[in-house]
Amino acid sequence: MAASLVVGLFTGYGLALDAYHRLHTEGFPETHLAYHILAEGGPAPPSVGVEPSALQIDPPALDEARRAFARFLRSGETAVFVQTEDDSEAGAATGILTLYAPLAVEALVSDGGGR
Repeated sequence: MAASLVVGLFTGYGLALDAYHRLHTEGFPETHLAYHILAEGGPAPPSVGVEPSALQIDPPALDEARRAFARFLRSGETAVFVQTEDDSEAGAATGILTLYAPLAVEALVSDGGGR
């Protein structure tokens, strides 16, 4: 099965972070998870610290996510990225992301590159 990157787009940072933590709680390793604000809003409030994501998302994957979600991007939309190994993991990740009412969820097929 092809590895994929499941991406959920959320209206804000808070929902995305909740989904991110739920994925980890449900067994996805932090090294397979990341989140990134795709459409910058105003400055983040001081209470929102920057937490480094374990999964390093390369610029082409970020660009592909921005293109896939272009119609949803306005201000502050945040994506959660889940690296999956097979269709079963991708389905599980999609199910968890869906619990948090995302604007959209897409699976981007990996080219087999390194992590």
